[in-house]
Amino acid sequence: MYIQNYSCTTAAGFGTRALMSALYSGKDCSIPAENGGRVCYLEQNPEKAQTYKNIFVNAFKDLIHPVREGLSKNAHGDITKSRAALIFASTKGCLEDFIWEATSENIREMQDPFTSIYQEFTEAMGDLEWTLHCNISNACASSHVALEYAQDLFMADRVEYALIIAGDLIGPFVYKGFQSLKVISPTGNRPFSGDREGLQLGEAMAMLLLSKERKSPNDLKVTGVASDTEGSSITRPSLNGQGLLRAIEKANAQSAIQPDLVIAHGTGTKFNDSAEEQALAKFLGTIQKADTPITNTKWSIGHTLGASGLIDVIAACEILKTQKAFRIQNTLTKESAFTGNYLTAQSDVEQYRKFRQILVTSLGFGGIHAACAISSEENYEAHN
Repeated sequence: MYIQNYSCTTAAGFGTRALMSALYSGKDCSIPAENGGRVCYLEQNPEKAQTYKNIFVNAFKDLIHPVREGLSKNAHGDITKSRAALIFASTKGCLEDFIWEATSENIREMQDPFTSIYQEFTEAMGDLEWTLHCNISNACASSHVALEYAQDLFMADRVEYALIIAGDLIGPFVYKGFQSLKVISPTGNRPFSGDREGLQLGEAMAMLLLSKERKSPNDLKVTGVASDTEGSSITRPSLNGQGLLRAIEKANAQSAIQPDLVIAHGTGTKFNDSAEEQALAKFLGTIQKADTPITNTKWSIGHTLGASGLIDVIAACEILKTQKAFRIQNTLTKESAFTGNYLTAQSDVEQYRKFRQILVTSLGFGGIHAACAISSEENYEAHN
């Protein structure tokens, strides 16, 4: 399946350019949270009181404009008369509204925290009629699983296009939940470093339009995407990284993965980074790519939960277009026991300039882990 266009809004600002500017310049977009730690919030108008649902819907309405404007002529003319799926990927949706507005009298009648968001967005997109729409909530791997579902729809010839919208917001319920697990870093996010203390949460909305067939010579391709579910723990991956490794191997079985770069999930927690290091080391060693550089986005814009996978896919697309990588700027040195080629603040990223394929990994609560490979097809096929 092929990537037609995308956009996002993060703590770095609105649009893909703002995201990549922060990553390339080494900007940490986090601010201190009242309850300790740091959070990367979306910019909101303090004079305009909004429900969480309204923030979602308004953000998606704004994002659709740059997505449409950037479409190739072939895709733009084709999508309105084709079968299209709308897939909403989110960990929590507008859960904060759901919690604070629910009472013992109305809770059975209340809609779930996801459906009303895509319904309002659908109404605003009146010129597009969706063949099907659904919500996917698979913890922080939600975006990858949405990609996997889109792939299944294309393979079954049920649709020609799929629009994935992904997002999560950080309210008191979400923040205190992570705080209760003692995984919020009090000082900042330093993925894969020896002195890492945990994650920083972030807010983001993202949008990605996929097509079954290639529409332009410059289309990027999702060459493989797969997930795997393990039963090791509710809130952390298996310590040996086998769940993520299986997901990568499943994606590799679809089309041989030879990544020139990895965008790792890298939350900055002790268990997550260690498990991911083991999975990546095993896979990259198996395919003789042990020196493949590994980078990460969460040090800059926070862990954006269900949107994190789509944000990382967008970053991968931009790297393939610009042929320029970015560092994990908050991480001065990697953990001494880690063997991966992590692009820390000390790394020379200029030596890496030939990117044909990028592997993007994702791990989530409940033991669901996923991986996908994004390729610049012309360069990738010529290389192989």
